[in-house]
Amino acid sequence: MSSMTTHPTMAAVYRKALKTWRPVILYFGNKNCYACEMAEPVFRAIAEKYKDHAHIYVLSTSESPRHSEVTGTPTVLIYKDGKLLKKLKGIGTRETLEENFKKHIGKLRPKQQIVRKPRHDLPWLQKTFSTLCTVPRARELLRP
Repeated sequence: MSSMTTHPTMAAVYRKALKTWRPVILYFGNKNCYACEMAEPVFRAIAEKYKDHAHIYVLSTSESPRHSEVTGTPTVLIYKDGKLLKKLKGIGTRETLEENFKKHIGKLRPKQQIVRKPRHDLPWLQKTFSTLCTVPRARELLRP
C-alpha cells in the first residue's frame, strides 16, 4: 500500500511528483524564516551532488499547496516508491543531512574517466582520403 492511499488530502501536485521509481526529496522553506535562509544554501549545495540520482524539489510554503506532513519550516521529506521514509524538521548539520542523503539515495560513485584508443589512425586516414572521389577525378573515371 502506498502513502498516496494513506494521504488522500495530499495535493495532486505531490501525488504526481511521487509517482516515480527514483527517490523524491521535498524541501519546504519560507522567505520570512531566518532558519530557512540559513538552511537552504546548505541543502542546495548537498542536493546538487545528488541531482542525477533523485528528484529534488525546493518549495516555498507560501507559494506551494499545503502538504499534510509539513508543520513548520524548514522541513525535508524523503520519499521512495511513494512512501515517506524520513521527515526532517530542520536540516540539522551539514553532516547529518549528507548522511540522510547517502542512506536514502545511496553513495555516489566517482565518475570514471575511460581512456579510449582512437578508432582511426594515420594509415586509415590516408587510405580513406585516397579513395575519396572529387568531382574532377570522378569525371576522369567516368570518361571512356
